[in-house]
Amino acid sequence: MTPMTLALGILAITIVLFIWEPFPIAVTAVLASISYGFLGIVKMNTVFASYDNNTNILLAGMMIVGSSLFHTGITDAIGKKMVAVTGKSERNIILATLIVSCILSSVCSNIGVMVALAPLVTAMCVAADVGPSRALLGLLFGAQFGGFVTLVGVGSNAAGAASMGELGLTPFGFFSITPFGIGVCIVGTLYFTFIGAKMIPDTGYIPEFAKTEKKELNKSKAVIASVTMLVVLAVIASGSKLIPMHVAAVLGACVIIATRCMTLKEALKAIDWNCLILVGALSVISAGVKNSGAGQAVADLIIHILGDNPSPFMISTVIFWAAAALTQIMSNIPTILVFMPIGVSIAQQIGVSPYPVAMIITLAGAASYATPFAAPQNMMTVGWTQYKFLDFLKIGLPMVVLTYLVIVGLIPIFLPY
Repeated sequence: MTPMTLALGILAITIVLFIWEPFPIAVTAVLASISYGFLGIVKMNTVFASYDNNTNILLAGMMIVGSSLFHTGITDAIGKKMVAVTGKSERNIILATLIVSCILSSVCSNIGVMVALAPLVTAMCVAADVGPSRALLGLLFGAQFGGFVTLVGVGSNAAGAASMGELGLTPFGFFSITPFGIGVCIVGTLYFTFIGAKMIPDTGYIPEFAKTEKKELNKSKAVIASVTMLVVLAVIASGSKLIPMHVAAVLGACVIIATRCMTLKEALKAIDWNCLILVGALSVISAGVKNSGAGQAVADLIIHILGDNPSPFMISTVIFWAAAALTQIMSNIPTILVFMPIGVSIAQQIGVSPYPVAMIITLAGAASYATPFAAPQNMMTVGWTQYKFLDFLKIGLPMVVLTYLVIVGLIPIFLPY
């Protein structure tokens, strides 16, 4: 068997086990990643290297910083004040979560926005006496929608622009993507709030960082925890190269423990190890699919399907769905880097502008809604909510369709062929 056949075979078995769930998802993910190592699809000595990455360090640090808000009693107070605005309606909480996360993730890292807002969203739900799982999944979707609004909203946008420069095109500017992003934000927010949230159950799960006895407000420690969170967020938002966001998160966690806002034992308990294991193992699976050549095979298939004289609509449709399908099993940056040179080449061969094609690839490559392993933030949300593969598929596929409709509707207006 070829590496691609083996990689896709293991992926198919993994998906079946995710759906059937004879054992915990984390165990399935770990076994799948080790299988990739045994078969040589990834190097065996790198199988567990993905657990020790900047994303996991960022998550662990922010879980501690976020949990400190619960331990000092401030989240209870904030949650009650926020519920006074939204009311105890779960739909209003979800809508508020989506709007705020869309705005913040347009200029900040979506993972940074999620780990910062997750404690507050959870606190709102606890204060309103509703389960936090649907609102936390709304936080994921809002952060993903907001990533479409500016060039820095998500790393894959910048990667796509850089790839354009390497191909001799003028890269997209900071706001080139904005009309499409605003469209996705509006449509996506309405969809999730009024339709999508009803399609999935409330799992009743409370994230590890929120599992603490209700604490009385300790004003001095609450101030320390709040200031620490704000400073860490400011550093993350600044995009500082001197203090990367994972380092800022760890420094914040150190401040929390050093000032006794939490004990070391409480801090370690606040870390959702299941979440970190999933991020590490699923990253190996994503890398294995990429290494196997599956991405290039899909790209070759596109060229065959398009033929010699495709219409602009045909180009938009085929390229969008190919990139959107691949990004559900392979992280968005590799997907975009695989498709960008092929898409630009196709546009040049048939004599149309390559810029709408480049935009479609950038947007489709980031439409990673439909599987738990489509992006690190999806993996993280599994740990917070305990949603299953079919839950992501059920709510994510319609959102991919809506993203497609927004793009094909706006391309002729803002970036015609």
